Amino acid sequence: MRASITVTSRGEPFTIAGNMRVLLTSIAVAVAFTTLIRAQEESASPAEKAKTYPEVPKQYEVGEDTISPDGRFAILYPVRDEDSNEGPSFPNVLVRLKPYEVIKELDVDPAWKEMRGSPAAKWGGNQFVAIWRQMKWGNVDLVVYELVNDKIKREEKIWPEVVKYFDRDFHQRFLKKYPKEFDSYTFVADNSDVKSFEFKDHKLLLNISAENKPNLAPGPVWSAELYAVWDLDKAKFDKVDFKPGEISIRKPEE
Repeated sequence: MRASITVTSRGEPFTIAGNMRVLLTSIAVAVAFTTLIRAQEESASPAEKAKTYPEVPKQYEVGEDTISPDGRFAILYPVRDEDSNEGPSFPNVLVRLKPYEVIKELDVDPAWKEMRGSPAAKWGGNQFVAIWRQMKWGNVDLVVYELVNDKIKREEKIWPEVVKYFDRDFHQRFLKKYPKEFDSYTFVADNSDVKSFEFKDHKLLLNISAENKPNLAPGPVWSAELYAVWDLDKAKFDKVDFKPGEISIRKPEE
């Protein structure tokens, strides 16, 4: 192919085909450079990507789904040592992220993120936070903290009040009839579409279920449900609808 030549306004020769090669080379270099940058970003480890809280101690990681709406508060989880068989060495804490300050050491057994028994949180604005533990079958140990001026103004332990209703029904209606059954039941949350705890204004709506054999073991089966409204200002139930389930006998699988 013979390169065509033209002349610039200054009388200098200008090669069209040669200029196209330079242009194509420049485009190829730019594409390669962009691809390299993207590859480096994608290859960054999750730990490197998560380093957005420089004031948080290195032995902790931030629970991203526990951060308050204004981004100021969150639950921290001990970083798991994959080379150790020991449990967490540091407690779970509720903190202000920046400037960093521990607001509350949580009254739960220390747990890694997503470990059974680890604390979870749901916020009611930036003033109230409901914290509970995530177990195998459901949620337990619900408590609500009210934050004012970056301090805990009030702690409302809701779970003992919830358990009273289930305990009374389980012992009076079930164990009296089946005294040889184990004196224990389990809180369950097997429907992902059902919200166990939900804030509405200065209220906390509760939808909680329990049964004694969630593992489908044979024998007498007890269950119950509780729908309630907790008044955050009064720190007590505003409404409770407790619904005992029908006691039945589950037969062994043949």
